[in-house]
Amino acid sequence: MIQKTGSNRLALALVLLPITLLLIGLLTGTVAWFFLKMPAAAYDPLTLPGFFWYYRHDPVVTEALWRAAVIGVPLPVLLMAIVLRPKKNLHGEARFAREGEIRKAGLRAKKGIVLGRFRNGFFRNGFLMVGKMEHVLLEAPTGSGKGVGIVIPNLLQWPDSVVVLDIKRENYEITAGFRRKGGQKVVLFNPTDREGRTARYNPLSYINRSDPIEVLVELQKIATMLFVPPEKGEAFWTESARTAFVGIASWIAAKPERPFSFGEIYRTITMPGMKAFFAKEAGDGALSEGCRAALSDFTSSADNTFTGIIQTVTSKLNLWINPIVDRATAESDFSLTDLRRIPTSIYLGVSPDELDRVAPLYNLFFQQLIDLNTRQLPDDSEKLSVLLILDEFARLGRAQVIANAFSYVRGYGLRLLPVIQSRSQLRNVYGEHGADEIVSNCGVEIAFTPKELRVAKELSERLGYLGQDAESRSLTIHGLLANRSKTISEQRRALMLPQELMQLPEDDILVIRGGIPVIRGKKIRYFKDAVFRSRLTPAPKVPALPKPIAPIATIDDLSDEELAAFNDYSALADDQVQDIPEDVLALDRDMPNLTVKDGSMAFDEIDFDDIIGPDPTKEEWEGQRRDLVLSEGEEYGR
Repeated sequence: MIQKTGSNRLALALVLLPITLLLIGLLTGTVAWFFLKMPAAAYDPLTLPGFFWYYRHDPVVTEALWRAAVIGVPLPVLLMAIVLRPKKNLHGEARFAREGEIRKAGLRAKKGIVLGRFRNGFFRNGFLMVGKMEHVLLEAPTGSGKGVGIVIPNLLQWPDSVVVLDIKRENYEITAGFRRKGGQKVVLFNPTDREGRTARYNPLSYINRSDPIEVLVELQKIATMLFVPPEKGEAFWTESARTAFVGIASWIAAKPERPFSFGEIYRTITMPGMKAFFAKEAGDGALSEGCRAALSDFTSSADNTFTGIIQTVTSKLNLWINPIVDRATAESDFSLTDLRRIPTSIYLGVSPDELDRVAPLYNLFFQQLIDLNTRQLPDDSEKLSVLLILDEFARLGRAQVIANAFSYVRGYGLRLLPVIQSRSQLRNVYGEHGADEIVSNCGVEIAFTPKELRVAKELSERLGYLGQDAESRSLTIHGLLANRSKTISEQRRALMLPQELMQLPEDDILVIRGGIPVIRGKKIRYFKDAVFRSRLTPAPKVPALPKPIAPIATIDDLSDEELAAFNDYSALADDQVQDIPEDVLALDRDMPNLTVKDGSMAFDEIDFDDIIGPDPTKEEWEGQRRDLVLSEGEEYGR
């Protein structure tokens, strides 16, 4: 095959150039001759150059030449351009982008999402960076270097707030020190850490539990995020689980003495005799109408149905069996609503073997983050943009809020960088239509070397085709005579065949963006890049959560045997009181025969303010709490 290239047109242009110049001279001279009203009989094309050279200083001749050039120059040039115009290829004209196209597309920005490097001329090995408010999709198989090539480089250069799903916690260890040094508030939320080294995040802390309407509205949103109806099949159990969740959670919200957390919801929904208890509570007039209706709705179900509903709820909440997760979600140490005001870096830590178990919580985290930050357009105090790096995006499970967010969150200062292994992985979670919508809303797509033939075929189709001249030769022999013939025909060829894509060097990347040809660039390795290597700083240490203090046992907690042992106990034997003064012993001898339970104090008659002072004000309490947090975890956070 012989591929058409620009060199063919260059050779033709070199041949046509002298012909074009000759035509320009001849046509210009002829028109000028007649402008000068010279006799037609004296016209000789061969003598025109000598004539005009001889009279080149004559202003009349000069003016005639300039007027003639207006006609004599454009026509030959236009004719040459028509001849050299590239033929429209019937099979496509796919190719790789050039530097000018890359710059025009805005991929040489100085601030934005870094994609890789592109080696070319003046911008030798410069960064490819998209500065516009566009989402970026990374398609990379496992072990292809997406962390060292995309995730970590962006964490080492993104100047505003960022939230990243940090599998194996390596992103935190490598980049948190740099981001904290740059003035960011750094948070590691790692709720399954065995030592409890994590910040706390309570999804319910954003709800004003004193407002029944807000409680119901926000709980319904959370229930919709948690309990996703199946693509096919019965949605009854999902809808019923939402009702049960809203009913029990709103009941807890109405009880100020109870902690408002997912752990408390799980403990409440799994307590014995729960159906009868809440059936009775549904008649409590002190509860909101919505709470009573939700409680009545699911407790009125038949026993088997009721059991199925509860199992559907607990299937999403069984993560809170773990007391460490319970403590990590009992309160919040950071606010998702501050991300556009305060430079913040949130790392969602998890080990690979626990990702599926923690996925519902992290799924809810991202959905709530988007929901809270898209309720109103950012004002002058919310000038920061937020980058969400969704590593292993498909493994988080189906999240409709996130899927829908790709189409509108850019206007609220949020940019998404989902990382998937292949498009088929995305289709398995969101379906054909949902996956296509997510991809179409990502302005830039990065593809690493594929490892599967199916993925390579799909990528080859997206890169496009070009036409090539295919040359075929034939030889016909008639006796002693031979006849050779050659035929050239145009055939279609992919820009990169599937096997070529699978053999693409590991350091190469393909960047696909609408409006320009595909870019073939180079992958970043942060540990080999002087820019990023110079920014490596040790990560701040994360303090462990305080362990809960066991409640102090009261007299009522003692068994009868323990009480009897106390009552029969003799403090001192006779031979142990020799050195005790008689007046002190008299006090003991004069005491009546009392039991342990007879010992009491009238605490209601004591004014404790006289002993320890009045209760601190809210401001004093917050100040003491803040000082305590800083002293215990001074290496953590800002």
